[in-house]
Amino acid sequence: MPYALRNDLSFCRVDDHLIFLDIRNDRYFRLQNNLERSFVAYANGNEDTDVGDLVKRNILVEAPGSQDRVTAVNIECPVRSALEQSCQAKLHLGSLIDVFITVCSIRKQLRTRPLKSILDAVVASRPNEQPRPGSISDQAVEQLLLEASGEFRFARAYTPVETRCLLDSLAMIKFLARRKLHASIVFGVTSDPFSAHCWVQAGDLVLNDTVGHANAHTPIRVI
Repeated sequence: MPYALRNDLSFCRVDDHLIFLDIRNDRYFRLQNNLERSFVAYANGNEDTDVGDLVKRNILVEAPGSQDRVTAVNIECPVRSALEQSCQAKLHLGSLIDVFITVCSIRKQLRTRPLKSILDAVVASRPNEQPRPGSISDQAVEQLLLEASGEFRFARAYTPVETRCLLDSLAMIKFLARRKLHASIVFGVTSDPFSAHCWVQAGDLVLNDTVGHANAHTPIRVI
């Protein structure tokens, strides 16, 4: 029977060990050494690996007919940052109000709702992709992203709520979605010591972080 990683689980390799992110239960964790060896062996294509304990712990689930379902995150490495480029964005009253309401709404949701439901709602409100090819050039889309993310950051400075990467990334995604712009939230981790971080990215362009800080973290999930 083929198995796949549970949909709301993701993983990455950091310093020769695996780190997992469980969106459903809002936690990061590592496997015991014997379970990690079994997981790696199965992920590398060894179908004779005993995965019983991984199935019991709901790490792997039955997935008839699936192939290559146990794979790590794949995303473009960020090489540019909106923070490190000149921006022509202007501060508007509408943006101030929009950002204030969005940040306060997301902060309340993070305190009262499971993370998975918040992420699902954000994805549902976001356009599936950028404008259709031919309708607008890639350069024009990038310019719109730079201007909109710049508007968000300027207005965010006037919102009296402490900055947090998850709060601000979710709020920026919502702000961009209202302008029909698509971007992703990238979750990343470091090890020894462990730390978790997230940022907003479109292609190889980071919209709310520096290239160096984003690249200091290994991507574990992209939403």
